[in-house]
Amino acid sequence: MALKLTAKRVLEGKKPVVISATVTVPASSPVWGLSLTLTPTDSSIPSAANSSSPPPAEPVPGKPIRQATALLTGQENMLSLIAPCFDSDIARIKKQRLKENEDSWVLESSEFASCANGNEVLTVADDVLSRIQQILALYCNFTPIFSVDCICWINAAGESLRTIRASDTINVTSSKGLAELRSVSEEKPLGSMVFELMTRDAEVDEALTLHGDGGLSWSEVYDIIDFVGGVNSIVKEKYATRKQANSVRQTANHYRHQGSRRKPPLSRNAPTLTQANAFARNILKGWISSRLREDARKSR
Repeated sequence: MALKLTAKRVLEGKKPVVISATVTVPASSPVWGLSLTLTPTDSSIPSAANSSSPPPAEPVPGKPIRQATALLTGQENMLSLIAPCFDSDIARIKKQRLKENEDSWVLESSEFASCANGNEVLTVADDVLSRIQQILALYCNFTPIFSVDCICWINAAGESLRTIRASDTINVTSSKGLAELRSVSEEKPLGSMVFELMTRDAEVDEALTLHGDGGLSWSEVYDIIDFVGGVNSIVKEKYATRKQANSVRQTANHYRHQGSRRKPPLSRNAPTLTQANAFARNILKGWISSRLREDARKSR
């Protein structure tokens, strides 16, 4: 079954956005999976999914479901190794026959009992699986590879149903940043100039490695502030005001000490992590621009 979704415009600077949709069908339905077709649009207003699929079954108001099982997808041999580690009412991984002539790996949990429909079970199952994977990461150096895409459940009225989910990730980019990287200087786009500088300037390479290829944590924001020379250097180079730099640095210092019982005080008007990411990127881009100018002077 395919769902067609219209992707809405999202605020720039956000992390990649996960688009998901669910459909609930009778347990007798042959449908076990969904696929998404994402259609870009300039509209800033979210639109609903278009689908010819049957509407989700309405839960019985105020009544929890009778039973639910979450179907797991992932590496078969790893699931067989992990299953014996989790065998209690709150989190049990086991094999069960859900599809005709086929056994599936499933997740059961007593926490499903409070849910009223399949969508609620999906949310709880995601949380239970996340906690399982945190334990596996600690004890087994495990990288999360499992997911929950389907819930088999019986509603309060005794109907057997199946809630199926499909999801995809959309990378959100800054149009201003793309225009900046496309801008041409000395017959080369900025992106190429920075890339070439990385290959011959170890500090620029270190700076971009420090930033990485995803969103920044509070610790990474703090490290970038230190990397460019700290608050005094940021103010001297006019990357930001002292008030802005102090506020972000103090907030980052507070949150990066997650394991400490006595954290440094939080800044007044503390920025959000999204705002701190934008601040750190701006000062790092300013620092790289200064290295480009210095490199150009040396090559003359």
